Amino acid sequence: MSRYFPILFILFFSIANPLFAQQTYQWVSVKKGEGYNAFLLRNNLKPKEYSAKFKELNKGKFTKTGHLIAGKKYKVPLLYPTHNIPLFGSKHSVTKQVDNVLSGAVIHLIAGHGGPDPGAIGKVSGNKICEDEYAYDIVLRMGKELISHGAKVHFIIQDKNDGIRNLSFLKADKDERCYPSQIIPKKQTPRLRQRAAAVNLLAKKEKSGTYQRLIVLHLDSRSKSNRTDVYFYHHSLSKKGKKLALTLQDKMKSKYAKHQPNRKYTGTVGSRRLYVLKTTTPPSVFVELGNINNYRDQIRFTKTANRQALAEWLCEGIITDYKSEKKK
Repeated sequence: MSRYFPILFILFFSIANPLFAQQTYQWVSVKKGEGYNAFLLRNNLKPKEYSAKFKELNKGKFTKTGHLIAGKKYKVPLLYPTHNIPLFGSKHSVTKQVDNVLSGAVIHLIAGHGGPDPGAIGKVSGNKICEDEYAYDIVLRMGKELISHGAKVHFIIQDKNDGIRNLSFLKADKDERCYPSQIIPKKQTPRLRQRAAAVNLLAKKEKSGTYQRLIVLHLDSRSKSNRTDVYFYHHSLSKKGKKLALTLQDKMKSKYAKHQPNRKYTGTVGSRRLYVLKTTTPPSVFVELGNINNYRDQIRFTKTANRQALAEWLCEGIITDYKSEKKK
């Protein structure tokens, strides 16, 4: 597949506060008469697999004969780590990993527009709704879901004071930055070059053969009467991008069939030579989440539960795609 690589110099500033902090253990008190095996089993850990790690974590905290001390708290390895991600906001920063189904996967996420460009603007009951704010909120929710399943996630557009917001009307601002902390240009072409270059530099750092995918989220702007379902674009020469787009579409179809059985899902998959699709190295999918001007589509964005559902469904689609790639 032919690709066009933007030439752009990116200065990587040192970041005082890392985006991700990880907790790999919890403190648990030992019950009277409890030995190693019983203590580990009570904490859902297999002694053969976790005994050595447990002892390493708790060096110097045992009796002289190497036994546990009743009532004393010990560090117990977590089956899956708990992540602290400030980007999600104080109420949502703690992200518990539930499994490893996406372990080894690297997902790059771009929320459309941002900074000086709010994208499409709609109105709901006198309230202005901006494309960039809703796309960003769904990107954060999607990233949280992906991380909970073990994926490594790169958020290309970041707003460190927004976080995940459980509000219908999201206040617009212009302080979003492009990874790692670049001011977003006003003009469209430099703006697109900037985020494409950020993706490519991050992608280049991963080992060859790593499953990497890029998802770009946008809201469309059409006439008020034009109701649209979530639809997808991929680069015409990207077989993996097309496969992912079709997988995401299938996931949407199944979810609509379950949750809205009386309404047919009409979201499409097509190819377009969009700048980000043709200039980024990971297989990519451009997602249009609906028409920001249509009343029924607006409900898809303004209701918190609907934004969360979109994030979860897109995550499930990526899991399906990743599993199918691992079988090859």
